[in-house]
This record gives sequence, structure tokens and C-alpha cells, in this order.
Amino acid sequence: MTKRDVGETAEACQQCGKCPSSCPVSRHIEGFNPRQIIAKVSLGKIEELLRSDILWTCSSCLKCKERCPENVSPYDVILALRALAYRLGYDYPSGYDDFIKAVTETGAVKEPQTVRTRNRERRDRASLKLPDVKRPRDLKKFSEIMNSIKGECTQP
Repeated sequence: MTKRDVGETAEACQQCGKCPSSCPVSRHIEGFNPRQIIAKVSLGKIEELLRSDILWTCSSCLKCKERCPENVSPYDVILALRALAYRLGYDYPSGYDDFIKAVTETGAVKEPQTVRTRNRERRDRASLKLPDVKRPRDLKKFSEIMNSIKGECTQP
């Protein structure tokens, strides 16, 4: 998605406020507001957003996408802005390299953890009768694809 595509997508936003009202991040992180991000894109302030750390605070919960009556999807705009920032060489959080490495090598963002019950017992997914975490069927092929995508993102 190019700067132009992002701008055209943002033009459809009616600024209804449903996205920030459903966003868990905007309630806890001062300065993060999906509606304002869309407004800045509409006003052509894309460079300001690309230099900002605010793009990297989205938790990817998809609530904004689910609630948008115009199907603008602030989430998709934020992802496109992140990709654009990366391609143009803007700084991104250092933890993203570790995140990408973990996903590429294991097929998951994080390994499942045990939880502590009220009785201070540790329980795993199986003991809680939860399904196994799904992984890519062919992890080697998945890793190759992830690495090729990463390579495409580093080319301007």
C-alpha cells in the first residue's frame, strides 16, 4: 500500500468515534487515537505519523476494524503505515526484530504459558481442556515465506 492508497482509504472516514471508543490502547496510552491517526492521514500528515512512535502502540485487537461503519479499518491503515515506515527506513521498536524472529522460527508469537490458579497451582492448556496452539503445517516453508517477505520489506 502506498501513501496515496492510505490517504484514499482514510478519506472515507466519517470521524464517528467508534474506533477510539472500542480501542483498549487509546484508553491507556495517552496520544493513541485511531480516529486521529485517520484524520492525520486525510490531512496529508503521513510523514508526521511515519516519524512517530504512536503507530507501534496498536495492539492489533481489531476492535476498530469490527466497529467501523465505513469499513475504513484504522487497523489496516496503521499496518500499512508501519510497513511504509519500515520501507522508508524510519525507526521502529527494537523488540520487533525479536518478534519477527520468534514468529519465523516457531510459527507463533509466544509459546503458551502455564497459568496460576487461586490455589497457586500451575495449569497448562491441556489441563484446562483448551485446544493445542495451531502452528503452520510446514514450518520450514512458513519460515522461508516469512524471510522472503522480510526481504521485500527492506527494499525501498
